[in-house]
Amino acid sequence: MGAGRSKAVASGLKYCTLWKADRSPACRAVMMALDSMDLSITEVDVNLDKGEHRAPEIAVMNPLQTLPILKDRELVLHDSHAICTYLVSRYCSSSRLLPQDPGGRSVVDQILHFNSSILYPRFQAAAYPILYENCNFVLPQQIYDIESAYKDLESMLISKQWFTGCWPTLGDIALCSILSTLDVLVPIDKTRYPLLSSWLYRMSEEGFYLTANKKGLGEFSRRIDCGCAFDDKIFKCPRSSLRRRALISTQETKT
Repeated sequence: MGAGRSKAVASGLKYCTLWKADRSPACRAVMMALDSMDLSITEVDVNLDKGEHRAPEIAVMNPLQTLPILKDRELVLHDSHAICTYLVSRYCSSSRLLPQDPGGRSVVDQILHFNSSILYPRFQAAAYPILYENCNFVLPQQIYDIESAYKDLESMLISKQWFTGCWPTLGDIALCSILSTLDVLVPIDKTRYPLLSSWLYRMSEEGFYLTANKKGLGEFSRRIDCGCAFDDKIFKCPRSSLRRRALISTQETKT
């Protein structure tokens, strides 16, 4: 499953807690990073539809009232890119997810910045009116902006299988969480973007995609299509990342 090896797989990290919502692509990026390292921390599911992300205990940690939030002892982080790079830098002994040399690290950082400055704002502009403002479709300007991003990403993949190296790195994981979600809103045309489509398919076959992205992506799709709300019955929290992976793997086996 893992692209990198965790320094603390056996016992997990008992001081680390992640507050997250599976339908959020930012949260799924962190979960995929955890699963790619076979790293286990305490995970707490937050019901966005019930406004639990605005609870006082959440607001104290993150005044922006956004998810994900990572707390490691006294350190609190609430940006998915910062969380991912922190976890890899501190707890992963492999450099596959995040190269240690300045050049390789800069290539990954470059993709992370593209993700946060270009893709995520376009996702918000397209999805939030549907999620929170009773809009029933993606607006034409948002479709144009997303298609423009697809075109740029297609050009980045020329002569490459992955965005940041010879295997998936944190850059690919961050892009995957957003692009798999954007694909629900504005499907990636295989004929116009064959490289991007093939990349997303390869990512979808990674173990961490199945355990950390697939379920939340399904929740997002149902929320977009028919407004289905969060189902409290499917969650037992807090629980460990290891337990989540085991539950998802069991469900995948049954299906």
